[in-house]
Amino acid sequence: MNKIGIIGLGYWGNIILRNLEKLGEEDIVICDTLIKNKSINQKYTYFNNYKDIECEYVFITTPSTTHFEICNYFLSKGVKVFCEKPLTLILEESEKLYELASKNNTIIFTDWIFTFNSHIRQVKNDYNSGKLGEIKSIFMNRLNLGPERFDVNARWDLASHDVSIIQYLFSEFPKKVSWKDYKRNKNSKMDDSTLGLLEFESFTACLNVSWYYPKKVRECVFEFENFLLTWDDFKRVLEYEEASKITFPIYSGNINYPCSSYQESLVSSINSFFSFSEKEMKEQQKITLETIKILNL
Repeated sequence: MNKIGIIGLGYWGNIILRNLEKLGEEDIVICDTLIKNKSINQKYTYFNNYKDIECEYVFITTPSTTHFEICNYFLSKGVKVFCEKPLTLILEESEKLYELASKNNTIIFTDWIFTFNSHIRQVKNDYNSGKLGEIKSIFMNRLNLGPERFDVNARWDLASHDVSIIQYLFSEFPKKVSWKDYKRNKNSKMDDSTLGLLEFESFTACLNVSWYYPKKVRECVFEFENFLLTWDDFKRVLEYEEASKITFPIYSGNINYPCSSYQESLVSSINSFFSFSEKEMKEQQKITLETIKILNL
């Protein structure tokens, strides 16, 4: 039996593999129908059928519509599963996978990578400490030119990140949700853009996402009672502005914090998977199921 299996070596699968190598992992087998990189073909054993793989940990980075079948297979064998988000598109399927993991005394880990981002974790710590005051509103922009997805639309591909962040930070379910999926590019196979409005008891969140946009924008603005926080994931900066010092149109009193890289967040995610506890799985299970519920509204 091998230690690690990777199912799917596309865009995200290759990133997972590179980070596993950086962590010193070598006992890896791969399943993909087409290995484009010959050096990978020479270095690792690979299979065309995932059922031929026997491993302790498996990383599933295949199209979302295949997640339930593949996760179900490995969980049934007691394998620890790391799955690319979203876990499934159907809530009942995700619930069944968590039940199966519990039944077979194993774990299933959904890769909500931004919940491992150092800036998002700092926001959570400062919010829980009372430093920021109550949340009043959130504006989130996640825009880029590609990569295009062919299995899910922009809501599931991009807005899912932002919904998971909100669930991680505030653990509150919205009382009203509105989505508008549309195509900026008429030739897109799936809706490449989404607008979302999430209305909570005491705050609102506005989401604007697209993979067909001429500029790369990764910015979230959190308006709290005591601070206005601007998180720019592209520039890797978190800016705090004291609410008492904000005057239109000039802002003052800024405090900037550097952030870990996207790759470092993924390393943290992978390391957490290897040491995942039952308590952590329950916490992540809530984020996963609530996020899927919201995306389906």
